Amino acid sequence: MKHISLSYSTLTQLPPCALAFYPSDSRFVIVGTYKLEQDGSRHGTLDIYDCANGELKYCSSIESTDSSILDLKFSPHDSSLLASAHSTGRICLWRVSPSREDGIDVELISTYDVADSSDVLVLSICFSPIDPVVLSVTLSSGEWRLCSISTESAVAILQVETSFTAHSLEAWTSAFSSNGSLLFSGGDDSVLSAYDLRAGVEVWQDRRTHSAGVTSILPFHDNESQIWTGSYDEKLRVWDLRGSYSKGNVVNELSLGGGVWRLIDHPNVAEKLVLSCCMHGGARVINTSDELSDSSVVGNISEGHESMVYGGDWSSDGGYIATCSFYDKKLNLWSYR
Repeated sequence: MKHISLSYSTLTQLPPCALAFYPSDSRFVIVGTYKLEQDGSRHGTLDIYDCANGELKYCSSIESTDSSILDLKFSPHDSSLLASAHSTGRICLWRVSPSREDGIDVELISTYDVADSSDVLVLSICFSPIDPVVLSVTLSSGEWRLCSISTESAVAILQVETSFTAHSLEAWTSAFSSNGSLLFSGGDDSVLSAYDLRAGVEVWQDRRTHSAGVTSILPFHDNESQIWTGSYDEKLRVWDLRGSYSKGNVVNELSLGGGVWRLIDHPNVAEKLVLSCCMHGGARVINTSDELSDSSVVGNISEGHESMVYGGDWSSDGGYIATCSFYDKKLNLWSYR
């Protein structure tokens, strides 16, 4: 069995809440930070770290002077395309590429105000697994919005294609089904929603299963009948969705000891592993057994963080895990071998 051990720990200048390894070169991890000032203003940074030799060497920062960053996602179709979610209702698209100085360059290529007001926060981003120009965003207003990226010109252009208010409180997360036809979303109202993007209609809601807000959703792209959900109620639930428009059944439930904020699939699907960021509970590595009811925790990150673990990711080979915690401003690199 593989073991998790701390390889390196450092402090960020501002509180970190999201991170992502650069898929083309896992030497580099990009961290998004979020700072709320006493006057209500927010600002943040994109920080770049070099993870060579199992360390975390700070390289550079890009300041976001008028907004904080709440989520970061690389496109699964284009490893150079990075999207960031901002506290002013904005999405930014970045082009990440190797630099001549043995580092990486991060260039802003497009911004788009996806929300109707700068008072609305973009809380999460999810790229379609099927269509390389489609992504979903969720908003603090309870809506999700489906966006498309036009690359016909030299500058990428975003536009909203579909909007739906699925939740009465913050829409924390969304995820596409494995064939891209459904969009699942979860909100602070404890609702799990499924929307048929082809028919343009919500096909079901579950209001009873989660006893607190739904904060993470993970469909399995090699198994259309299975999704996982995470909640503030500290439980991970495994759903069997077999049946047309079926709400499905919860076939396994794991108590993870912290709010299940993020679920990140291992880059090698054959490994059958998922990383879970569990807020005050640290992080967990969970196996994804072929038998839905047999999923279990196989690794714990319970030390090294003294506050909410909001961000985490796998290196491209799965040999390292990066995690970040908010109030103590910790960025940790873990060996998983």
